[in-house]
Amino acid sequence: MRISVVLPVLTPTPFLRAMTEFTIKTLRAHADKPFELVVVEAAHNHFDPALQDYEGWHQIDKYINFNPKIGAIKEFNAGACAATGDFIVSTGNDVIVPPHWDTELLRCFEERKDCGVAALSAFEPGAIIGPPSAKDCIVEGMYSPFMMWRRGRLMDEAYRKIYCDSDFIMQVYESGQRAYRSCRAHVHHLLRMTSDRVAPEEHGRDLAHDERLFYLRWGKSPLAMFAMIRCGAYQYGREWDSFNMPINLHYDPDKVED
Repeated sequence: MRISVVLPVLTPTPFLRAMTEFTIKTLRAHADKPFELVVVEAAHNHFDPALQDYEGWHQIDKYINFNPKIGAIKEFNAGACAATGDFIVSTGNDVIVPPHWDTELLRCFEERKDCGVAALSAFEPGAIIGPPSAKDCIVEGMYSPFMMWRRGRLMDEAYRKIYCDSDFIMQVYESGQRAYRSCRAHVHHLLRMTSDRVAPEEHGRDLAHDERLFYLRWGKSPLAMFAMIRCGAYQYGREWDSFNMPINLHYDPDKVED
């Protein structure tokens, strides 16, 4: 089974470009098998292999450029449509993958026939998603910064940037499949390395728009996965808590969107 990794990038600063180069090198160095890398760059052409501006230019198999940019979701979908692999992996330039990342993602599909999305555990600043160290198991769960699914699904372009991944998970569950997260390997996720540096005010507006859309669409879902996305916890006998406890919102539900 061939894997295609879709990597959208927006890199106006030397730091973001250096981080992207490291991300690409680590993807290649830590994969067990060859894979197709599709880079979708917005607003600039720093990673255009035709320019050969950086030493890893030959590691990119397909390059798509949007200048001016057309929106993060549309850009990602363009990369996914151009990909030729049996499986699509979505990632970012602030996600550093561990050894055997491709094998561990595929094992979720091999072990669970109802797997619609696979992810790895993660180390983030101040948090661990999954066990503190590797455990030989998978769990039902998701980790949206680094996900794999079978070719054919796209992100919903009604979203601008943020909640498209949570919506994607909900659509997978409504189709009768599930999301699984491997505890055998952890990515390192540096968190908001682009959004905190490039147009943070616009990011805040996009977050509010996407959050409102997500809860309008899925707010009445009875699924445990929705409850996990909503508040991060789901306890036997107190399931209703996860659907009703107050959560921090980035929009005012009593006001019409601007």
